[in-house]
Amino acid sequence: MEQLIEVLIENYGFELDGETPQAIAVRWLEDYEASWIRLALIEALYLGRYKAISVEQILNLWCRRGQPKFHFTHEFEQLICRRLPKSLRDFSLTVEDRRKISSPASKSPEPEPELEPEAVTEEEEETEPLSINRFTPLLDRSQVYSKLKAVANSEVN
Repeated sequence: MEQLIEVLIENYGFELDGETPQAIAVRWLEDYEASWIRLALIEALYLGRYKAISVEQILNLWCRRGQPKFHFTHEFEQLICRRLPKSLRDFSLTVEDRRKISSPASKSPEPEPELEPEAVTEEEEETEPLSINRFTPLLDRSQVYSKLKAVANSEVN
């Protein structure tokens, strides 16, 4: 589980405030349930909170409540976990496990349909990067760009 936590922290670029992913994983595993840490990391990604302190805040809130309350869907969880190394994907919760952990605040006790994980070939697994690639726009050297630049420069002068 420690390796899974480290991989999620590294691959999704969590801000660590000077600590290493290994140190954070060890500290969290001493203080919180391992399954909760994984859920809290996914919840932080779902909420757009990419700091280790945010994950700790989520874990502390869940500890006060006595159980985790997450907002992400099983599909989001699959999306996050599908690019993990194959050996770490087995930690994914089954629908039954999710029901055991799910919050009493959820109003609809409808069971979620069990979804089949997307098939990923070995070739795709080797070629797909494990982290998010930063978007870098290509420079557009078309005629439209040149004309627009000329107009902009003439208006400034």
